[in-house]
Amino acid sequence: MLDRRQVIIKLGELIYGKIAKDILTLLYNEGELTDEQIANRLGISVNDVRKILHKLYEHMLVKYKRTRDPNVGWYTYYWKLTDERPELILEDRKRKVIAKLKELLNYEESNTFFYCDNCKIRYTYNEALANLFQCPRCGNYLIEYDNTKIKEFLRELIDKLRNIRFD
Repeated sequence: MLDRRQVIIKLGELIYGKIAKDILTLLYNEGELTDEQIANRLGISVNDVRKILHKLYEHMLVKYKRTRDPNVGWYTYYWKLTDERPELILEDRKRKVIAKLKELLNYEESNTFFYCDNCKIRYTYNEALANLFQCPRCGNYLIEYDNTKIKEFLRELIDKLRNIRFD
């Protein structure tokens, strides 16, 4: 069975790929490291390391402490794996996904759509009206698009996600 920190490494890999996994594994094995130390040990640019560390931080997979050099005034960040329980991280991610799905559902419910049968492109009512209900690409007349199945799919997905428990 994986320990809590190994689950965090796996989550990082699933979300951000191999470089994130390498960074998290290094932090798992070495403890606290600066972004420059991580970059040197992995042989990748400091900017790439910083980008991934900030993404991992946004998803609660790493944390940092900041110290200021009194001579220069610059800050140094020391990164390490989070102490958060993976269940909390997954619940947070689930909340964010549900919020995005609700936005999509709201968009689908708030708009009427038209469709070009030739180009296979969907337009909102305002877009269709602006083009006098003709496809701006091919000139075909647009037909009303029934998005009932899309709305049903989004509602089902939201319900399924709400019912997932990570404890």
